[in-house]
Amino acid sequence: MKILITGASGLLGRSVFKQLNANPAFEVTGTAYSRTGDNLLRLDLTDAAAVAEMLRKIQPQVVIHCAAERWPDRCTQNPDAAWQLNVQSTEKLAQLCRDIDAQLVYISTDYVFDGSAAPYSVDNQPNPINFYGRSKLAGEEAVLGNGDHWVLRVPLLFGPVTYLRESGVTALLETIRNPEPTALDDWAIRYPTSVEDVAQVLEQCLLKSKAGTRFAGTYHWSGDIACTRYQLAKLVAESCALTADHLSGDSAPQFNEPRPYNCQLDKSRLADMGIEAGEPLPQQLARYLQPFL
Repeated sequence: MKILITGASGLLGRSVFKQLNANPAFEVTGTAYSRTGDNLLRLDLTDAAAVAEMLRKIQPQVVIHCAAERWPDRCTQNPDAAWQLNVQSTEKLAQLCRDIDAQLVYISTDYVFDGSAAPYSVDNQPNPINFYGRSKLAGEEAVLGNGDHWVLRVPLLFGPVTYLRESGVTALLETIRNPEPTALDDWAIRYPTSVEDVAQVLEQCLLKSKAGTRFAGTYHWSGDIACTRYQLAKLVAESCALTADHLSGDSAPQFNEPRPYNCQLDKSRLADMGIEAGEPLPQQLARYLQPFL
């Protein structure tokens, strides 16, 4: 099976590329915009002609669309660029994939929900409360409306990082190391999810697809541990044998951009198919943060 991955230099894309590229069942091509290397091809997703040429050259059967603007505050600060990448380029990619009979897998977010009625099944009505969520929902609609494609929603991601601030989870190590007293959000509930787990899930889905299982519509995957940012910081500190005594919880945080309260994703649609992944969150945190200790 020929697979093309967009955003293969990013937090999620790197793990997806590594996982699939190690499987002899797949012939994998990774693309990136700015951080290309020996194994990645440069691709500007806003250049429709370049995207069409890449698809014509590679002739993938599946395209995994990891590229996105995924930081809510950054989306609000530069909405035109975020909309172009998350929606317009996604719609064109879906159309081009349809034209060559390739299936697009679109990576979306739990932020398509407003967080008021968790857990959310794949059939629940989205209602995003910030620009990032609205852009990703529009991307979903563009994908599902332009071919035989499918969507995988995931929550807060973390994993092997090239620098701590590449994920909001690993960035907490910097907060913990700073001795200044700091109050962290102790209101919004998140479900930290390893990109390596998501990569394993995608691998299992593609193997099932290769064997004849049809994937269509929307699917969810998520870690199982619920925690606020403050609770997560304490987990990070414990995993790294550091103190978090200078940190406190803020039960009424002020956000630059609205955040939903609890967008827990019900992953039973995939779990019922036998899809599984995951190890204890503290073990994952310890492994990913070890290079920075």
